[in-house]
Parts: sequence; C-alpha cells; structure tokens
Amino acid sequence: MLTGIQRVAKENIFSDLNNLVVCDVTDQRYASYFGFTNNETQELLEYYGLELNDEVKKMYDGYHIGNQDIYNPWSLLNYADTQKLISFWVNTSANSMIKNALKQADYTFKNQYDKLIKESKLDTYVSMQTSFFEEANNSTLWGLFVNAGYLTVTKEINLLKGKYRIEIPNEEVKQEFIKLTEYQLGLSSGTLDTVTESLVNEDQETFLENYQEILMIPSYHDLEKENSYHMMMLGMCLCLNKDYEIISNREVGKGRDDLILKAKDEKRTSFVLEFKYLKEDKKALEEALDELSNKAIQQIKENKYDYGLKGKVIYIGLAHHGKNVSVKWENKI
Repeated sequence: MLTGIQRVAKENIFSDLNNLVVCDVTDQRYASYFGFTNNETQELLEYYGLELNDEVKKMYDGYHIGNQDIYNPWSLLNYADTQKLISFWVNTSANSMIKNALKQADYTFKNQYDKLIKESKLDTYVSMQTSFFEEANNSTLWGLFVNAGYLTVTKEINLLKGKYRIEIPNEEVKQEFIKLTEYQLGLSSGTLDTVTESLVNEDQETFLENYQEILMIPSYHDLEKENSYHMMMLGMCLCLNKDYEIISNREVGKGRDDLILKAKDEKRTSFVLEFKYLKEDKKALEEALDELSNKAIQQIKENKYDYGLKGKVIYIGLAHHGKNVSVKWENKI
C-alpha cells in the first residue's frame, strides 16, 4: 500500500508501475482512515477530559471523505495535548506545492478563487486522479487543493464529468486561506488582520493608513477597475466571517450592494462599503476622489443598502484612482 496526497506520478499502462487501485477522498472503501470519525474524536477528547462541542467542530471538523464525516487528526491530537483551541496547521510540502501552483493559475481560476473566498464554497470541475504537476489545468489545481486538505468535497454534481461542490471545511483552514490571499497579493503575514481589525475597531486613521499601504503592492494593471478593489477587500474580509456575514453583490434595498459586513451579534457594528473608480486622469485628483467617495456614501443611503441591518451601522465610501484612494465614513442616523 502506498499513501500520499496525490496519485503516484508516472503511473500508466506503459510504465513498469501500472494497474494500481487508487482510492481518493471521494472513495468510500477507506474513508474512515483519512482522519478521526465523530465517535473516535469524542472518545479521544473524553480521555483527555475535554468536550466535543460546537467550537471544536467548527475548528477541526468539516471534512467529507466518501460517506464519512472526518476530523483533522493532526490538529485534534495537538488540541488534546495542549488543550488550546488554536490552528495547528503546519508548514508542509503541500503548502509550498499550493503556492507554486497558484503562480501558474489563469484568470478563470482566480475568478473562481474569489468566489470561493466570498461564499466558502464553489461548484466546479475537480480532477483528483491526475497530478497538477503532470497536467496543469484548473481541474487538477482544484484537485490539489482537495487532496492537500485545503478544501473538501461536499456534493457530487456530475460524477461522469468530474463536477463537484467544494468547500472550505473549517475555521482552521480559513486561517490558511487568509495566508494564501496575502501571498497572492504579495503582502507580509498578518497584514490583512491589521486592516480588518482597524475596520471593526472603527479606527479610521489606522484603516486608511494600512489600506493605502496595501494599494502600493499590486501592479497598476491589477487595479484597473472598481471590481479589482472590491475583490481585494473581499479577500481581506475572510478574516471576519466568524463574527460577520459577508454579503457581496446581492440585491438589497433598491439596488445591488458592493459589500456588507453584517454583524452576527447585534451589539457589534455592521458596515456597508461602496467602491468607486475614477477612470480618467484629473488635475485636481484629490478633490475629485473626495467628491466620488461622498457619492458612494450617498448611493448607500439612496439605495437603502443597510436594509435589515440592526444595531449600529457605518457607511464607508471608497473612491480609487490607481493607487490613490479617498475613504469616507459616516454613521447611520
């Protein structure tokens, strides 16, 4: 028996190594051996005087192997040992493989990646039987994500064509996706946390300072329209989805919002963000951006993007031109 996260490379009918039976994460035959089942997890934690509660499930559960619900075994063993409910994801060769593969990703994959970050799930074609490094395409890249444990298959949409629903399994892996997003944007580790923390803490000055710093990193070609900034902020907000419902491009009020951070706890502040982009160069750029950010705030009000939000709400208008930005904050009255 050979085990690993990918099918053995160079294995085919014309090589010396052939006729292997491959059991991937959709196979039921050895499903329970990919990690700990619910009963095994409960028994393990009880032995260490710990409880299998919702917080533990949110952090380490969520994997679907064949017909089994599976917990991450490495993380659970470390949690039982340290009794600290934190991420134990380790730097392995799989992390390097994913990062190297992302460098080769095309525009279609990046759009799918953005959708995955926004919704925590994606319906797409996934190839888990072919190595990405032998046949590089979007389906084998998603297969690498699944086989490496970054994503899990939750639904077979079209088994013949290899179309599945894939999802981010738990909070631990979401933290890893934050690091991947930082890597894609060329940011140092922890940068996205700094931006989102200043946002939820309503620290306007620090938010603007850190947001401007991030805008200095992507190339001008990556910041060529309103959606570029929108998707960049969406990636940042993955840090917040434990405490906020992230609503993007959804029909609300009298129009379609850009981005809403709806607090799950009404004691927290909710945020409505509207992005604007100034296409033409103007001499009085600062004044033009200032006016455009005010228009963004006005659009939020007129279209009632805050409909259904309870508690304190802050409107934020962001107007951009290349790497220049004007940010306006206004409390809902």
